[in-house]
Amino acid sequence: MKNIIQTIIMGLLTLLSAYLYLLADTSSISPKIIVKEEPDVHINIEQKNALNYLNKLRIGAGLIPLTENNKLENAAKNHADYLIKNHTIGHFEEKNSIGYTGKYASQRSIYSGYKTSMVIENISNNNFTAKESIDGLMAAIYHRFGFLDFHIDEIGIGIKQNLNDKSQTAFVYDMGSHNLEDICQKKNSIRVGEYADNICADRSLKIEAKLFNKILSSNRKRNKKIVKYPFDGQKDVPPAFYDELPDPLPDYSVSGFPISVSFNESYFKKVDMLSFKLFDNNGTEIKETIVYNKNSDPNKRLKRFEFALFPLKRLEWNSKYSVEIIYKADNQLKREYWSFKTRQFKLPFYKVTSNKNSFKIKTGENNIFYFPPNSKRDILGSLKYPANLDISFIDKNTIKLIANSVKEREIILNIGKQKLKLNIEEKI
Repeated sequence: MKNIIQTIIMGLLTLLSAYLYLLADTSSISPKIIVKEEPDVHINIEQKNALNYLNKLRIGAGLIPLTENNKLENAAKNHADYLIKNHTIGHFEEKNSIGYTGKYASQRSIYSGYKTSMVIENISNNNFTAKESIDGLMAAIYHRFGFLDFHIDEIGIGIKQNLNDKSQTAFVYDMGSHNLEDICQKKNSIRVGEYADNICADRSLKIEAKLFNKILSSNRKRNKKIVKYPFDGQKDVPPAFYDELPDPLPDYSVSGFPISVSFNESYFKKVDMLSFKLFDNNGTEIKETIVYNKNSDPNKRLKRFEFALFPLKRLEWNSKYSVEIIYKADNQLKREYWSFKTRQFKLPFYKVTSNKNSFKIKTGENNIFYFPPNSKRDILGSLKYPANLDISFIDKNTIKLIANSVKEREIILNIGKQKLKLNIEEKI
């Protein structure tokens, strides 16, 4: 379903990965079933929004912003177009399929004129805004580390929507290093000594190992020594993690938004994480967590200076959380402490439970209904609802609902295993 590409050069592991975020299907019921049409994606606007939003997050985390690269953009657009035309997802392209420009992201970038094969690619599908796409990718830990890579400094973004089936969209992000591409254009090749090969589009070029490492280090040193995500003071953080391939939590359909820490190898030779803890708004430690490092990561995707904490239960909306890490870096004991806040809604917000599932709402007003999961597999399924209601999914446990008219004063909705009882009043 999703494909992962790996490139290993001089001990540097780069994950080329894709993230799929599916909104549950929605439809409405009147005398006949009405299929809700998905919104138009304004490609040019969302492309700009994507760059601005991603750079906002990178800068907040202590990383340099990414600049636009036309060659990477063409590669990303070509692949987004391929995914839509072939009604598929993922990284691989099939040679005999419509719009084929290369099996891997590296090949597609070279096809578009990019001079190095060192490209990181992230993909999301079935999103309608750049923010939704990037938030989903940031919730997926392996893909997050792609966006927060220390070596990249340029990006190309491609977005496409199927006009015949607007629910099908593709957001493609291809990222690389300007200095690496530049050195491949200058054709600095050697024939003796230590070198790195398979870096340039021209496979005959062999880059001197010292020069290659110097280029990688030059970008790393433009970034902070330690990158934490969510970063200190960050707001509007989604509270949940759902799906990723490979899946870091295969036994869970829903869990909490992961916390990550990565150490810049230009400044550290050895790092041991001694303690990694998460605290709620009251300062109480959240005990049900899993911490992964290079050795404990079940999918072996994390690099030696990357660490991730997974809360096994989803976080709450509109709540403050704090993180403490204690680590030993090059024989020095260190402590870091920071906090962030999950997303807050400016709309009426209701938590639906088995004990409280009946609510009064008024026509014409948007409402948020949150169904806290009762287990690690408890997510909302697709639903049907009367034509006078309009419902959209915020995440797989939360919906936005508006009653457009009082067709029926009392409505009971079956949403997965949950029930929602609505008493609708006409807004005066």
